[in-house]
Amino acid sequence: MRVQGLSRFRRAVVIGAAAALAVGVAGCSNSEEASSESSTTAASSQTRVFEAQNGSIEIPSDPQRIVACGYAVLPLIQAGANLAAVCEWTRELGNMDDKTKAAYEALPKVAPDGNVSQLNYEGIVAAEPDLIIMGVPARVESQLDMAQLKAAAPVVFLGPTVPADWRVLGEQFADAANVSDTYGEFKDDYDAKTAELAAKYKDKLGSLTFGGVCNVCKPEAGTFSREYASSYTTNLFDGLGLQFPGTPADPADIHVEQVSIEKIGENLGNVDVIVYGLNADGSMSPQLQELVNSELWKELPAVKAGNVVQVRHSLAATYQTALLTLDSIDEGLSKLPANQ
Repeated sequence: MRVQGLSRFRRAVVIGAAAALAVGVAGCSNSEEASSESSTTAASSQTRVFEAQNGSIEIPSDPQRIVACGYAVLPLIQAGANLAAVCEWTRELGNMDDKTKAAYEALPKVAPDGNVSQLNYEGIVAAEPDLIIMGVPARVESQLDMAQLKAAAPVVFLGPTVPADWRVLGEQFADAANVSDTYGEFKDDYDAKTAELAAKYKDKLGSLTFGGVCNVCKPEAGTFSREYASSYTTNLFDGLGLQFPGTPADPADIHVEQVSIEKIGENLGNVDVIVYGLNADGSMSPQLQELVNSELWKELPAVKAGNVVQVRHSLAATYQTALLTLDSIDEGLSKLPANQ
């Protein structure tokens, strides 16, 4: 993958330029050296105003030491941004190629995956950031100590409301990090694959209704997590022309809700196809495994008809990793009885 190469290239250019400059000015006066240093400092201190969810933020035009969290982590690694530290993004370790994983693992981590309440503020300060990009879900913004973060560097908050927001936010993350020119390398491939699958299944599956069950959610005992459109797994079906009807009973839940297992027939009994994600190794979470082993699950019309789609790479949130998901979705849809 060229992401790591880009980062190395940037470092090589900087080192090479510094070496050439050292040779060229060996005989120069101290005043000339001071002038050169002053020009470099001036260039690095240029700023611009960025429109974020937390307001109009003055940020470096070309940030050199970025701390990124949440959905911002992987797209910025892929785009070769100048990262100094990141929050964990272990949910996509199984989606990363070797070079991307090596780049991710080499970066200092300042928070566990999915838990900004344990953000290491001292670790962020130690990273000496000139920009902090928070891509954590909008619902957890209140868990951040923004005063502490702002004391370390300008803070850009761009948090998703629903998992499907990764498509729009990725471009914004790249813009803030000044790597728009190297972001979205796989977007054309992703769009083409989406259009291909939409055309492939339109006639045979377009009239069916789909419902999702969350694998990564941790519902309370006796319940399961029902996904509607644009949720963790179902958002990866966006653009395929398939129907995911319904909304949570509580509008505050937006895209996923906990439902009593006893009411699974009322909730999923009328959909034609059920989809759910798998862990990176192909296994299910204990909660989902318990659900699919239950007699109530086995009695669902979609399950009895064999209309179940298991989705690998179901937590993908970049164009590159979502291509892996589309391959898995294609495999699952092709096996549905309605497609035979």
